[in-house]
Amino acid sequence: MQNHDFDRGILDDVGHRPWPMPAAPWVMTQSWHDLLFAHWPVDKVALASKIPSSLELDLHDGEAWVGIVPFRMTNVSPRGVPSMPGVSAFPELNVRTYVRAAGKAGVYFFSLDAGNALAVAAARTMFHLPYYVASIEIEEQGGGFRYRSRRASEHGTEAELLVSYRPAGPAFQADTCHTKQHRRRRSPARREW
Repeated sequence: MQNHDFDRGILDDVGHRPWPMPAAPWVMTQSWHDLLFAHWPVDKVALASKIPSSLELDLHDGEAWVGIVPFRMTNVSPRGVPSMPGVSAFPELNVRTYVRAAGKAGVYFFSLDAGNALAVAAARTMFHLPYYVASIEIEEQGGGFRYRSRRASEHGTEAELLVSYRPAGPAFQADTCHTKQHRRRRSPARREW
């Protein structure tokens, strides 16, 4: 995995945000690569019991969803600090669902596994996130990826994922509009998410 300087030009691209940028300065940089977004519908009553009561599930077509997201990160570093080889690039695996808080859409993480013990310790200490150390291997394979993660952490139960994935079609630019009202105005026939 290579480190590259963070492309600060993306900070000016805010059209996809459903609310204004925060007034507080951002804390860190990170770039995500080679992601898989795999989702399964789950019982919404059972899932609601697994998230804090201050959150509500954000449903799609009346269903609650759990997502598994394997990927690799680069440029992971505090604001203003260049990425450092051996520290700023590592694989990660997220298990999450979609929630709303005070009317705003967001993501709730059940677990975040990473192949970097230093990053795990920092995220657990500074951000109080449910990060776990895992042994993760990513192998490029015929235009796709073979991803293997095995967690054996003192902080959580053992967990393992083995998956192969590849693009199913040509690259495209996703609609960056998040509000239902704006989506309807732009394309009345578009399915609402």
